[in-house]
Amino acid sequence: MRTKNKISENKKNIVKISGGTLAGQIVSFITVPILTRIYNPEILGIWAILNSIAILVKSFSDLGMTNSLMTMENEEKIEITYRVISTIVIFISLILASIFSLYYKFISPLNDMSLFFLFGFISVLMFTTQQIQLCYTWLNRIGAYDILMKNPLINGLMTGVFGIILGLLGCKKYGYFVGVIFGQIMTLINMKRHLPKKIITINLKDFKDVLIMNKRFVKFQLPTNIISNFKNQLPILLIKAFWGTEILGYYSITLRLLRLPISLLASSIGRVFFQTTSKMKREGKEIGNYVYQNLIKAMRIGVLPMFLLKAFGDIVIIIFLGQEWEISGKMIQILSIQYFFSFLMMTVQGLYIILNKQKYAMISSLLQAFAFLLGAVIGKYLFDDIFIALKIMVSLFVLINIIFFAILFNVMNIDWKKFVSRALFYIIIILFFSFTMRKIVYELGIINYILSFFIK
Repeated sequence: MRTKNKISENKKNIVKISGGTLAGQIVSFITVPILTRIYNPEILGIWAILNSIAILVKSFSDLGMTNSLMTMENEEKIEITYRVISTIVIFISLILASIFSLYYKFISPLNDMSLFFLFGFISVLMFTTQQIQLCYTWLNRIGAYDILMKNPLINGLMTGVFGIILGLLGCKKYGYFVGVIFGQIMTLINMKRHLPKKIITINLKDFKDVLIMNKRFVKFQLPTNIISNFKNQLPILLIKAFWGTEILGYYSITLRLLRLPISLLASSIGRVFFQTTSKMKREGKEIGNYVYQNLIKAMRIGVLPMFLLKAFGDIVIIIFLGQEWEISGKMIQILSIQYFFSFLMMTVQGLYIILNKQKYAMISSLLQAFAFLLGAVIGKYLFDDIFIALKIMVSLFVLINIIFFAILFNVMNIDWKKFVSRALFYIIIILFFSFTMRKIVYELGIINYILSFFIK
């Protein structure tokens, strides 16, 4: 009975977070076509590279201690840990914002942006990105899903509305970036009202105690976070280096649309999963079967949106954003399989932390980073084709993730072959049915008929 009640409660929490995410995605669905008609791919490419840098900084600005809030058993130490992490983040953000703003002003200029704006934007983006994650972790620990469900709506609404208004007023160089900052700040305010008011500490003993108490996270989680985030952002950095900010702009829109299924449902499932499994682990319960069942359900859910994007991603983009964004549509079709596995990974968020297998995650991330680098180099220097580069990246990414999942199941004493067979089965479904469905729809002339209304 207790297990059934727990599952029922988990479903309610997933519905809460998903409801808020759905509201945010509706706002995004309305605002993105307007934003892409106001701001060109280069502006969105600049945002993508600066956001990528902020995410990279987030991977180490907390010294790997954010997730310690989920596993910490001593309630009295949590608030001190929160203040210490926040103080470290502020310090690191200001220093690195100075360095990056000087670099992108004088060494690798970005659209002739002012040094003052670059410093302000980068520093605020770095701090709020990490602080939002910290607040998420705190509220997730206590199960405050009524608060978390509002975040996607607040962020999407503030970013979209301010970005559109400023763009229509003629502020096309800075308008989108100001909108992003408004979204970040308002999201943070929504959560910060429910956290301790004091955000910093200058007590050196606090730093010493927290670092000693969380040395396991500093030693293992920090390098894992750095490598994992570097791996995730590496395609953005490589595309910027090899193909420039315009192509990066197309890629950033591709990611934004592919992340819709992830942000809509997978992240909601993942937050509840992390909270549930960490509690089960603290209570000494086995989590293997729960993880396996959770992942199988995620496959069944994730296969539909990825199948549709694989089949009709380019058509959706032309209808949604206009023919000038067709490159993004082709990228969506290529990356759909990769994001099927990203969807799965997000639904079991924090699993390797619960299992104390950060080393495995680190090795997996290193291999994925090498795969991305290999794909980009081959795509650029042998073919000079971004699409071939992405196909190589995706193929290697999928292979590495299947192996990584199989190893984790083996750690949990669950037959890894069952997972591998299921994963391969759904890959075949996505590839076969997307090809078949697209072929049928083309033969019937439906796609050409639809596109005739949108292509002049």
